Amino acid sequence: MMTLLGISTSSRCPSAAVMRGGEILSFQKDESGASHSAVLMELIENALKEAGVERSGLDGVAVDIGPGSFTGVRIGVSCANAMAYALGISVYPVSSLAALRCLAPDEGVTAVFIDCRNGNCYAAVFIEGKVLSGPAPAVTEEVISALPAGARTVGNCLGENMFPDAELVLKEVLRGIVQPVPEAVPMYLRPSQAERMKQN
Repeated sequence: MMTLLGISTSSRCPSAAVMRGGEILSFQKDESGASHSAVLMELIENALKEAGVERSGLDGVAVDIGPGSFTGVRIGVSCANAMAYALGISVYPVSSLAALRCLAPDEGVTAVFIDCRNGNCYAAVFIEGKVLSGPAPAVTEEVISALPAGARTVGNCLGENMFPDAELVLKEVLRGIVQPVPEAVPMYLRPSQAERMKQN
């Protein structure tokens, strides 16, 4: 049975989880507001301890590659890559939008949103569980107005309090769509705030 560590750092609250044979054995989440870099390794160690799994017992690391917090994504991806390299295992890169999609059934059309302020979002649209469009930066209302009747929405743009986490990252891997890679790359769909300020 495959044993995977899951890491999610694209939102305000970083998390870590362990899954073996499709079963989530542990889940750790930090809601203190402390920096991701200060708490991530402790979350990972606690998740492994709770699951009764040694690092050497891992077959892979699944990581949330964004979109989301630029700094958070960079920290999570760097940690996953370093662990995978040290342990000689693969990385499973998971889009935060695809992870959130796991909160909805595969039937019909599902639009997934991650708020990036001022009426803008990162969005992806899925039909029957498969990507129809995105991930891409978008204007939230434009995406909503283009959706067919009966489409589901998931995310944090429409009064919902839904964010990606390590358990959802692992559940997306469980679907068998994500392919393992030697090294994950962050998904940045637009320039960072610092880069935008520099351009202006």
